[in-house]
Amino acid sequence: MKTSPEGLFVLGYMFFPLFALIFAGLGLFMVLTGSKIMGLVLLLVFTQIFAFGSLKLVGMRKALLAGQAEKPGK
Repeated sequence: MKTSPEGLFVLGYMFFPLFALIFAGLGLFMVLTGSKIMGLVLLLVFTQIFAFGSLKLVGMRKALLAGQAEKPGK
């Protein structure tokens, strides 16, 4: 999956940002309903993992596409 730009596109632009949004909403809901510790863990840990993971995958995809553009055979 890490060698195909399509797989990196799906992960970097679709799934990881969606998971970050879901965990941010769930964490905010948990903080507002009284489970502050677990809500903050969701907000500060899991949301950040998916957000920065998304940026990393997008960078990997751009580097992969730039490498393919340099090769005239592909």
